[in-house]
Amino acid sequence: MRRLALRGGLALLALAGLGILGFVLWPSITELQSDLTRLHEIIEDARDWRDDNTLLAVGLFLTVFSLGSVLPLPVVAGLTLVGGAAFGFWAGFLLSVLATVAGASLSFLIAQHLLNRPIRRWLGPRAVQIDTAVARNGTLALLSLRLTPGLPFVLLNMGAGVSAMRLATFAAVTGIGVIPNKAILAAAGTQLAEIDQVSDIFSPRIILLLIALALTPWVLRWIARRLAGEAPA
Repeated sequence: MRRLALRGGLALLALAGLGILGFVLWPSITELQSDLTRLHEIIEDARDWRDDNTLLAVGLFLTVFSLGSVLPLPVVAGLTLVGGAAFGFWAGFLLSVLATVAGASLSFLIAQHLLNRPIRRWLGPRAVQIDTAVARNGTLALLSLRLTPGLPFVLLNMGAGVSAMRLATFAAVTGIGVIPNKAILAAAGTQLAEIDQVSDIFSPRIILLLIALALTPWVLRWIARRLAGEAPA
């Protein structure tokens, strides 16, 4: 009897706590709903404009994304989300990969033709060591670095540009290396476009996607270590 009374009391306390929490958070939830509605309307307007100006939309996205990939600014992830939201998963994913390769190749060429001498002079003897490493296992080394989360891609692009690596090899490895990240972010952007209510945030798809986003850096780091010949953590 006492256990039953204790369980009943705990249940009442839990309900009271949830009620208080809901009362405290209600203004924030209402504001969030308003923001989600506004965001959904913006995405729908963007999709309508894309449908009316398909070639212009694709060209503009590729140009902005490619230039954003050249600059040392953290805009690429956000642009991939925009691509998924505006173009859908497959188109957003493919356009993001293409633009990333184009931007990375542009950085590579800038380093190769305009900054080669200053960078190699600054590297000194290390420049020869880099050339040797690239000649020995440059493809796997670059792929490993591409899959490493948090590594500044602009520095990696320019570092490859002053090495002995060929542009075709660099572009191919870059395209392969960014596939996992672009796929997850494009999917996130696509799902973002479908969120219209606060309750949509707690749908199974969104929850699974959030889990995938959280696990992706760890999985990519593990793959990168395997490619680099290191034991996985």
